[in-house]
Amino acid sequence: MADVNIEQTVKEILAKQLNIDVSSITISSRLAEDLGLDSFGAVEIAFALEETFGFKISDDAIYTAKTVQDIVNYIATQKPQK
Repeated sequence: MADVNIEQTVKEILAKQLNIDVSSITISSRLAEDLGLDSFGAVEIAFALEETFGFKISDDAIYTAKTVQDIVNYIATQKPQK
């Protein structure tokens, strides 16, 4: 999956979980400040990302991610290669 596809998928998951319009999410959107993501929401997002991308996402990765770009970068570097 190309990074652009990862980015779009991450945005769609965030939009669904946070009940916001996907068009309001940019690659530089800050998770807490711009999107209103809290720690409970972060856990739900992590589960959705794990289910979608098919691998375990570390708690540390979720809690240290500050922007959409951070999540995309993590997934791009961690996802299993096919």
